[in-house]
Amino acid sequence: MEKESAVNLIDRILADAREAAGKVLADAEASCNGIRESQNAEIAKKNERFDKDIARETEIILNGCRTRAELDGRKETLRAKRALLDGVFEKAYANMLDLPAEKREALYRSILLREAKENDTVAPAKRDRDAVRAAAAGLPFAIRLSDSDAETEAGFVLFGDGYEKDCSMKAILKELRDAEETNVAKILFR
Repeated sequence: MEKESAVNLIDRILADAREAAGKVLADAEASCNGIRESQNAEIAKKNERFDKDIARETEIILNGCRTRAELDGRKETLRAKRALLDGVFEKAYANMLDLPAEKREALYRSILLREAKENDTVAPAKRDRDAVRAAAAGLPFAIRLSDSDAETEAGFVLFGDGYEKDCSMKAILKELRDAEETNVAKILFR
């Protein structure tokens, strides 16, 4: 019997050990499940923050792209307007070069009246020598006509006491453009 009692005792010890091991295992599984749930919740929060960060950064990038595209569009529009405006003034210059002799003479006379002084010297462009000579003849004061031609396509250069004034067609148009470009742009781009 002693043997039987020892076997029963061993069986009880083993049963108690199994029961204790089962409790430890159950507690460990519960602890692991709690940790797993906690980690899953933390991962879900991080994913949510990550998704929000991605959405925010995407919106920032898209807004930047939109802004750059709008600016590029405005620059291109401005470039096209500038080209159109340049074309208008280039056409005006071509028209100035094609002015008939009497209008050219009148233009040069008005410039000489405004810019020249008694005894100044005027050097005309080769193509405008006759028009400048005729314009100078109609002035209420005397100016000298240079024997040499001005190095300009059209118009003249005026030389006075310590100064030189570029009265070429290009200079006249540049002055006109500086004064009227805004008004011309308003007309063109209403």
